[in-house]
Amino acid sequence: MRRLYLSAIFAVLGAIFAIGWGLDLLVDDQDQGNAGDSTATYQRIIDGAANQLANVSAPNIEQQTLVIGGYFSLNLQLKRSNSVALPPSLRQQLLQPGGLLLASQDGSYLLKHIANHPQYLLQLQLPLSENPNHDSDLLLTILLYLGVCIIIILWSLPLTRRLYLLNNTAAKFGAGEFSVRLPESRFSYIHLLERSFNRMAMQIENLLADNKILARSLSHDIRTPIACLRFGIEAALDTDSLDKKNVYLNRMDSEITRMEQMTSAFLEYAGLERQVGSLKLQQVELNQWLVLVCDELSQFAEKQDVVLQLIPNQHNISCALDGQWFHRAIQNLLVNAIDFATAKVMITLERQHENIIISIIDDGPGIAPEDLASIFEPFVRLGTKRTREQGHFGLGLAITSKVMSWHGGTIIASNNSEMAGACFTLTLPLK
Repeated sequence: MRRLYLSAIFAVLGAIFAIGWGLDLLVDDQDQGNAGDSTATYQRIIDGAANQLANVSAPNIEQQTLVIGGYFSLNLQLKRSNSVALPPSLRQQLLQPGGLLLASQDGSYLLKHIANHPQYLLQLQLPLSENPNHDSDLLLTILLYLGVCIIIILWSLPLTRRLYLLNNTAAKFGAGEFSVRLPESRFSYIHLLERSFNRMAMQIENLLADNKILARSLSHDIRTPIACLRFGIEAALDTDSLDKKNVYLNRMDSEITRMEQMTSAFLEYAGLERQVGSLKLQQVELNQWLVLVCDELSQFAEKQDVVLQLIPNQHNISCALDGQWFHRAIQNLLVNAIDFATAKVMITLERQHENIIISIIDDGPGIAPEDLASIFEPFVRLGTKRTREQGHFGLGLAITSKVMSWHGGTIIASNNSEMAGACFTLTLPLK
């Protein structure tokens, strides 16, 4: 919102300054033009009066000066030349057309030399400026406020347009178009609000999609244990053998355990979105960190007769991570790779420009091309190696994908041509 406040302040102050400056120039030019025209008129008057007084005799010059001044309704009087102290350069101007323009506390006045009467100087007191034109002042005030209003309207047009788009997008989202987003603009005054709205819309869309998947998967997967429970109860009621009853009860207990595990897994996945705001990021040196993860899984790999090979980077590579969640994501991928590998799993760490690349490659059967697009969707189980008896619900890769998105990264599944198995490539921003 700081951009909005600053732009509003600069727009208003800039409008007032620019328009006021323009009006001042306009008024100054007009005043200077009027003043110049008025002074030129008085200069012609004093020239004419001086020429007329030059032909008047000395005893009558004062009387004739009063007559001329009264005729033009001007303050025209004679001054003794020796009573006016002027430097030689200014005295030369007394002989020039228009005389010498001076200013005093009483206002501006003109002095002019009178031919044939060097002992006198003719002085014409210029009248004071007339009262300001109130109509002109009112017009200038209206122009100032009108200009400020126009600038504010022009400034607010982008804001109102973005608010209109935001309102329309929110209305469409409320009508059920959950994929609609507000196109962001870096010149927008409310880009933070737009980004927050888009992020909120994306989270709501993901939450609704996850809820649909949860409901569909739960309703599908829970039918099998419920059917087993019903058959077990009916079989236990129909038999008279105590041993068979115990067998049926043990099977029902196993099915209930699977239902509890399934419910816990579903609830855990449903609550993942709440973990985004509680991530604890800290700088982690990935070479050493991957060594520790591989050490934890080394015994599991030995039991599977799989070699776990880490190829570290020659340079230290650090990244801001939530150690707990990122550990779980990498562990999910490594456990999957060890399960499906024939003899070897390889982990590599690289840096490309401003990204960190972690690759996990196995020499197993790989992934069918038609399954590459859906492998990170929740409750998707590929292959037949993992059965429902092993307690897997197809959430490992979905959780890994979410963890990568929390860290601003991506994960891509592909098939590696060299090892003929699956390859999972994790990309993280270097920060």
